[in-house]
Amino acid sequence: MRAILEPFHVDDARDQPHRGRRSAGLVGVFAALVSLLASAVPSYWSDEVATLRAARLSWAELFAFLGQKDAVHTGYYSVMKVWVGVFGESEFSTRSLSALAVGAAAAGIVLLVASVEGPRVGVVAWVLFAILPRTTYMGIEARSFALSAAVAVWATLILLIAARRPSWPWWTFYALAVVTGTYLFLYSVLLLAVHAVVLLLDHRTRMVMTRWAVAALVVVVACVPLLVVSVGQKEQIAWLSDQPVVNVWTILVEPAFDSSWLVAAIAWVTIFVLAVRGRRVLASRDGGLLRLAAVWVVVPLVLLLVADAVIGPLYTARYLSFTVPGMAILLAVAFTRTPRTGVTWILVGAVALAGLPTYLAQRGPVGKNGGSDLAQIADYIDTQALPGDAIYLQDTGSVTLRPRQALYAYPDQFAHVQDIAFIAPFTTTGTFSDVTVAWPDIRSHLADVDRIWVVQAGTSMVETNDLLLPLGYVEQQPHQTNRSVIALYELPPISDGDG
Repeated sequence: MRAILEPFHVDDARDQPHRGRRSAGLVGVFAALVSLLASAVPSYWSDEVATLRAARLSWAELFAFLGQKDAVHTGYYSVMKVWVGVFGESEFSTRSLSALAVGAAAAGIVLLVASVEGPRVGVVAWVLFAILPRTTYMGIEARSFALSAAVAVWATLILLIAARRPSWPWWTFYALAVVTGTYLFLYSVLLLAVHAVVLLLDHRTRMVMTRWAVAALVVVVACVPLLVVSVGQKEQIAWLSDQPVVNVWTILVEPAFDSSWLVAAIAWVTIFVLAVRGRRVLASRDGGLLRLAAVWVVVPLVLLLVADAVIGPLYTARYLSFTVPGMAILLAVAFTRTPRTGVTWILVGAVALAGLPTYLAQRGPVGKNGGSDLAQIADYIDTQALPGDAIYLQDTGSVTLRPRQALYAYPDQFAHVQDIAFIAPFTTTGTFSDVTVAWPDIRSHLADVDRIWVVQAGTSMVETNDLLLPLGYVEQQPHQTNRSVIALYELPPISDGDG
């Protein structure tokens, strides 16, 4: 027990940050490139569509909308509005911000580990972070998770600096960092619990704990408006109650390893061996870094699981993306316990090879959300539909499967067709979906419509045929995308002898 409670002596660490600063920039570039590669290939999916729709709003419309929906992403949507305004909304441009955030996180890991440990662990840690499947997933996701991970790294680094310096400015920077992370993604506020445990295990002085408490209080006060609004919007994640989100897979695999069970197996076997040797490791110079990493991974997970059980559905694996740097550091400590550098890099190579199938799958045309085909739908309509054609895209069922999401994701590809289902914009609904005409009620909207494209989820057009064929429409050869079907229905031309 004594060894577990020994502080990690960051004050006595050698002057490693100076070495780290020289390489941190290059590290960041490399890690960003790992994520950025082929980032434009996968189709957008519904969560990214939410980002796009929010970014297109005026500032007044955005903040009014956030009062009804998705306040947990207030900071991120604000950043993306500016980013999209400058760089556009192609897949590459919107996802590149996340890739850059991965680079910033990797650079921060180098400096963070260098402030506690030698450069060897830091190098292994950032490489592992760059290639872990959850990192390569969030690095090409137009969502807030990569940014929250980067802020988590830098907030933790600032905490360690502030804890060994007597001045207040670093604590101010620390509070600003945690507030920023929380406004980017609400669950980042759990970093306060991580840092409290780290400082307690480090046996920090009363002065340090007092200053941390003041900074934490500032964070809470600054985030109260966000917390209040978000609690009022809790129903927006009610869908989690219908999902098998709390099980061994979603707890031990998905948070850091996405869908790669093989990477997870390597990681957890290594961590088990490290745990068996726990007392010896904790007593070594790696002990402080091990405690920091373990707390970073475990505390948010436990708190979120408890909250999920007590309050209601709150847990899904990607919400813990800001703990991935902790997992990378934990694995780096484990991999570098061997004195043989070659063995360490064999283990890193094993992780890279085990994660390669997941990395490639993430970057396929339908690599998002189990096969999002929104780009396929949009491209087909763009090339096949004639100017003035009508279109109806299914807007019911699971949000992630709705073909109408293609119209929201790629509006330019639908600019030449008539959206006959549209009634009112999504800003009037408090959701990211427009008010649309239900399919059974579409008859009254078919006046003067000779050609109509219908897009439905799945493979069957039976419901469509049941409505349109009795009205005289003729179905042309349907086109199947990854998980949707598109068909053109035409009224046959009236011959000169008719009538």
